[in-house]
Amino acid sequence: MATRTMLASLGLVILGFAGGYPLRDTWTGFWLYHVGGLGALGLLASAAGAIAGRKGYGFWRAYVLALSVPILAGVIAAYCVPPKGDGARPAACGGAISLIAALVVVILCTFVRRREEVKR
Repeated sequence: MATRTMLASLGLVILGFAGGYPLRDTWTGFWLYHVGGLGALGLLASAAGAIAGRKGYGFWRAYVLALSVPILAGVIAAYCVPPKGDGARPAACGGAISLIAALVVVILCTFVRRREEVKR
């Protein structure tokens, strides 16, 4: 599963940044950049899931945790900054906070102890 999610996330990164750059001053570019950022978070979440899987934990649990916690942190960070001018969109992007939070989750996954096998 890690390979499939990594390939899908890499596709989102390529789509988001290749499409967002030429359209950077439009709402379409705004959304495409966020799709690329979601792909970057997906790559880190896939890494966390792969690490957890090798340590005997579930891939999907770690993947969802490593994807949802950074997204939530980024949304909270973006809306803590008051909007500029017309208030159409937040003044700040929570992308930096999201990437830092995702890296923290991946690092925490590396420090988790290997799960002991249950003998029956």
